[in-house]
Parts: sequence; C-alpha cells; structure tokens
Amino acid sequence: MRRFRPKPVERVWGGEALGFGPGVGEVWLAEEPLLVKVLDPAEWLSVQVHPPHAYALEKEGGLGKYEAWYVLTPGEIVYGFKRPVSREEVRSRALSGTLDEVLNRVAVRPGQVVYLPAGLVHALGPGVRVYEVQTPSDLTYRLFDYGRPRPLHLDRALEVALLSPLPLEVPPPEPVPGGERLLSTPYFHLYRFPLEGRLRVRAEGPLLLTLVEGEAWLGGERLPRWATFLLEAGEEAGMEGEGLFLGASPG
Repeated sequence: MRRFRPKPVERVWGGEALGFGPGVGEVWLAEEPLLVKVLDPAEWLSVQVHPPHAYALEKEGGLGKYEAWYVLTPGEIVYGFKRPVSREEVRSRALSGTLDEVLNRVAVRPGQVVYLPAGLVHALGPGVRVYEVQTPSDLTYRLFDYGRPRPLHLDRALEVALLSPLPLEVPPPEPVPGGERLLSTPYFHLYRFPLEGRLRVRAEGPLLLTLVEGEAWLGGERLPRWATFLLEAGEEAGMEGEGLFLGASPG
C-alpha cells in the first residue's frame, strides 16, 4: 500500500472549499497509474477539449486525455453542443464571444457520474466540486475562456472536437465486493465504496482509493479528507468509520 501526498494547485478560477486555502482550484491526489484530482471552481472553467491518444502522440508526443467526474456538489456544466455545428461556426463564435449560445448546459447533482471522452467540448461551472479521474495526461486545448487573458488553442481544438451533440448517459452501477463499479471504460474504471462501520477492499489490480466524505480510520490512523492510497493487485485495506471512498483503476 502506498500513500500519496496531496498537491494543491492554484487556478485563476479556484475557490477555497478544498481546505488548502483560497484560490486552490484543484488538488492532485495521485499521478500514477492514473491522474486523480478534486476540483473546486469559483468561476466557470474554460470551454475546452482534450485530444485522443492517436492525435496527441502524433502532434504532441504524448498521451491524450480521457476523464470522468464524480459530482460532489450541485450546479451546471457544459457537455458538448446543443445542435450540430461546423468548425467555421465554432471558430467564429469563439472569437466573437458568442460560443455559449450553442453550448449544451446541463444541471448535475451529487453522486452523478459524467464521462468526458476525448473530443468532447466541456466546461465545469461555478461551485460544482468534482472528483476527477483521467488518463495520466493534462493536455488541454482551450476554445473559450470567458474573457481571461490566457491563450486559446483553436486550431488544434477544432481538429479534435466532436461537433455533434453527445448524450450524457452512464450505464447503471455494477455490484462489486464492498461497493459498486460506476463506470467502465477502456482507459479506467470508477468505483464507489460506502463506509458504514467497517469496509474491506481487496484489489484485483492497481486500485486508487480516496476518502471524499466522512471520517475514516485505517490501521488505527485517522484519515484526512482527500486521503489517497494505492493498493496493488492482491493487497487489502480495512477501514472503519462512516463515509465514502471513491476508487479508480486502469482500464
């Protein structure tokens, strides 16, 4: 079992609800075998898109990015477009500040899972704290940044963006020992493990566990919120307390 130290990251859109001071928009909880974060936006994140692996390897020399959010607090997100759009329309609207008119805004609730495949145009809204699991890459192309003075990446964003609406659908959870698998993709799996007195988790393969709610003890040690550790295949962890763990494993 290996524990990770949280890595707070200040962002221009960051809030202060993660417990690491004002302006900390995200905390990196683990960087291998997957990148796991928790995000706290006080403002809209940029409207952005991530490239698939093949494109990223050709153009950037590294991996692309596929991710998912587990919603911790309610609010609104951008999930693709309301209707089919052309690259020319998206470029024009991004430059004129009218892109929001064709973006698909969706209300989300705590406990909801949002899968964000490469190519999906998306944004996280103010106050929507999420646990995020993703392939170990932070490659992002910005289409629109709500007036903030940061560079956009329109050419590459438009080369990879999905321009037709994509339904926000996630299959029903599957039972696993101690909890349930919420999402299964070729790149990672996402799990939920409620802690109601006692919980024992055995890893079939590399498994990252994060305490996102409540109080928990592991081997007599009280775990702080966002505590994250890695179980290798065959390892077990026994926790006590009342709370909720989320888990992530490579696909």
